[in-house]
Amino acid sequence: MRPLAGPALLFLLTVGIFWKLVLTNQYTWLAQPDYANQVLPWLQFQAGEWHQGQFPLWDPYHWGGQSLIGQGQPGAAYPLNWILFLLPLRNGWIRQSYVHWYFVLIHFMGALFCYWLCRDLKRSRTAAILAGAAFGLSGYVGNVDWPQMLNGAIWAPVVFLFLLRAMRGESPATNAILAGAALGFSLLSGHHQAPLFVALAAAATWIYYFVAAPMPRRKIVCLAALFAVFVVLTGGLQVLPAYEYGKLSLRWVNAPEPVGWNDPVPYFVHHNYSLGPLSIFGIVIPGAHTGVNPFLGLAVISLALLGIAAGWHERMIRFWGAIAIGGLVFSLGGNSVFHGALYAIVPMVEKARSPGMAILIFHLGAAVLAAYGLDAIGSQARDWVWTRRVVWVALALSAALYATRFVQIIKSVEPQGPDGPALAGLSALLLAGLYQGWRRSALSERATRVLLVLLMLFETGTVTGFYYQRSGAPDSPLERLKQNADIVRFLRDQTQPFRAEIDTEAVPFNFGDWFGVDIFEGFCGVTKNVIVNHGAPLFRDLFALGYYIGPKPARDGQVEIFSGESGLKVYRNPGQHDRAWAVHDAFEIPHDKAVLPTLSRPGFDRKRQTFLLGAVPTLQACETNESVRAVARETNRLVIEANLGCRGMVVASETYSPGWSATVDGKPAHIYEAYTVLRGVVVEAGHHQIEMRYRPRSVLLGAVMTVAGLAGALFFWIYSRIRS
Repeated sequence: MRPLAGPALLFLLTVGIFWKLVLTNQYTWLAQPDYANQVLPWLQFQAGEWHQGQFPLWDPYHWGGQSLIGQGQPGAAYPLNWILFLLPLRNGWIRQSYVHWYFVLIHFMGALFCYWLCRDLKRSRTAAILAGAAFGLSGYVGNVDWPQMLNGAIWAPVVFLFLLRAMRGESPATNAILAGAALGFSLLSGHHQAPLFVALAAAATWIYYFVAAPMPRRKIVCLAALFAVFVVLTGGLQVLPAYEYGKLSLRWVNAPEPVGWNDPVPYFVHHNYSLGPLSIFGIVIPGAHTGVNPFLGLAVISLALLGIAAGWHERMIRFWGAIAIGGLVFSLGGNSVFHGALYAIVPMVEKARSPGMAILIFHLGAAVLAAYGLDAIGSQARDWVWTRRVVWVALALSAALYATRFVQIIKSVEPQGPDGPALAGLSALLLAGLYQGWRRSALSERATRVLLVLLMLFETGTVTGFYYQRSGAPDSPLERLKQNADIVRFLRDQTQPFRAEIDTEAVPFNFGDWFGVDIFEGFCGVTKNVIVNHGAPLFRDLFALGYYIGPKPARDGQVEIFSGESGLKVYRNPGQHDRAWAVHDAFEIPHDKAVLPTLSRPGFDRKRQTFLLGAVPTLQACETNESVRAVARETNRLVIEANLGCRGMVVASETYSPGWSATVDGKPAHIYEAYTVLRGVVVEAGHHQIEMRYRPRSVLLGAVMTVAGLAGALFFWIYSRIRS
């Protein structure tokens, strides 16, 4: 049972740090706008689809439909999310308690992975527990609440565990493969940022060992190639759809204009999202930062410095010191010339617009060094000069922090977050007492180590979870999700298929994903063929926007047909809003800038004509009565029945994407990009059934790659175990 003692204790510590979420029902991490407005609706939509037996690749509820898996951030490709989606729903809704435990278990995994890394580095159980808790419960992992970012970050210790094994010559090929598979698995999380920073640190490690290791360089190159191959293979299920979608969409990066795939994120954006030099104080002082929270606490940092002082002659100490310093310098972003050089030279670095988030790498390095420092407590003499220096520095820092807080009190300055100076001053005082107690033999080695772990947890608890809001607070964004159910019931009772436009200021969350109704606007990814013209009424009319939801009309001709309890109203838009129709005239336009002029051209009738950017099919004109209607619509599937008098193009008011395929009466058919944005299929005269399915080759190929990567890594791991 002893091997389970460390993980079990880490689990209890994780639950203790996140007591607000799982030991009471009074607080939630979801009450921040981004999580309530975007993340929770994504989770709700996917959980509902999984319970209907569907793997949602497409999100039909926003912007005429968009690739869900291609957007990445919903986490559709991350296998551990599937467990959450399959848990029982309550009256069709995802349970907040399950989402809380999901969130807590992510942190436990991060702590456990760092614990395993430190045990593999021959650290004591207590030291590994301290490092695991520092990494998984504090720092980046403890204070970044985006699940897709956390799910990518927690695999960093696993990558280095196997990478360092390979460099030590322990089944080098197998461990290089396992390291690559771990990094590839982190890419399935849906967000590229943390995996990219880990990849940069791993690349630096490969370069270091290529230059300095006694292992033959040819062998290191082969191992690095194996590593890279399994990164690509294992991440395929998310990487390929995201790459395909990225080329089709625009990205908002807090620049004046959105950027496309081939447009670099402007460097001033990176500078704006860098860790400020003064925020370095936030590593030990709660709340003393802007942007990303770099806090680790005095206990961890002092132990990391002691680890360096005690073992600088060891290669591993120097290695982790370099990792920590490299991560810190990179996180300074625009405040450091080194980041700018990497931005300009290394591919994909410009895609990670928030270099401050690279503090993750610093936190990992510092946590591992702290484990070395805690073990050094038992290997050094009681009068070790470095502990005396730490005592004096801690006392001086405590005095300075309390003096700062006293001045703030005199000036009536109240902290907006944790009372940083006072808390850090108390921690510094306690830290000085602990080290002095050890130096004077007033504390045993075991007591000192345990008390240092407890002090680290005390410091962590002053920051992690501090901003969690009270559940049920009237002004909480979560309360808005509970409104407008009456409007949803009204819309679902309408006989005709509908799509509504909505006032996004009055409803600032993903209404469509949350309620499972078809809304045009949404806070999610959008392809260029939709977003570039989405504000023009004639263009919006292509999407069959039969209704408008808002507190008052948005344009002329809207008629109120329902008033909700929340004060929002439903208006019927003027005109005809069919979800599918047939046209018998098609012509080519020269470029996408001609879309709006063509739609507004005198005599153009979108119900009879269409235009395309490429080759135009031959259609026939006839005056017979025709009928076209959508008879079935699922997340990844659409069925239309059409009865035409002559050859024409049946147009579905759904966003065109290259992942869709079509059949007419069971025979494959080509999908045209009607009006440059909708899906059109040419059919002959007569009665036909048109079926469209979203099955992108990028997903199919990516799934094969991921399965191959995971299966290959498992095979080599089992093979190496058998051999050893």
